[in-house]
Amino acid sequence: MLGRGARSRGQATTEYILITVLVAILSIGVITAFGNQVRDLFRVAVERLGGVNDSKLDSAITRSARSEVHKSLSSLKE
Repeated sequence: MLGRGARSRGQATTEYILITVLVAILSIGVITAFGNQVRDLFRVAVERLGGVNDSKLDSAITRSARSEVHKSLSSLKE
């Protein structure tokens, strides 16, 4: 028979696995929705660190991300 400590460790391990899976699913969702915008932010940061002072965010990417968020929010209301 399993002792109380073994069951408790098994429960804790299961909880950690569930939390890890949830974080992974949420991360995939965020990267899918905002991936291009985050990539553009990093591009601007790297260019500015490299000495390019006139680097700007691509407004088309920002508009696209904004429309995706609005679509997602409207589908949640339905």
